[in-house]
Amino acid sequence: MALASKLRKMTGKDKDYRYIAPCDLLNELSKEGFEADADLEIKLSNIILQQLDDAAGDVSQLAVKCPAPLVKKASVARVLEMTNKLCDKLLNGKDQNRAVTSVALKTIVSQMITSTAARGVLVCLTPQLLSGIKGILRR
Repeated sequence: MALASKLRKMTGKDKDYRYIAPCDLLNELSKEGFEADADLEIKLSNIILQQLDDAAGDVSQLAVKCPAPLVKKASVARVLEMTNKLCDKLLNGKDQNRAVTSVALKTIVSQMITSTAARGVLVCLTPQLLSGIKGILRR
């Protein structure tokens, strides 16, 4: 399967492949007929989130574009899982990754197409972000 090959390249050691693979994945995710089963959704979301932390800035800048088409086609559960992981990275992750993480989180929020997903993300994000703000204010 061509998609499996792209996913392997995204996690490989070769920076050129890691750079090209998110471009290819973005094209694949943007196709009208693209569908992913639950297992593929998990793999895609995990790899995309991993790519956001790539040491090569150009790789993470491409990877940050991938959540937009994925959340339009993924299950609400997967969107909520991605949102939780991104929020955790934003609040507890490395400082140098916060900008890319916040853009990815903003992208997911802006792509909510169902009220169920939007409500779930709101319920998930609000307490975590408020807790993070309170923690910053206490310092």
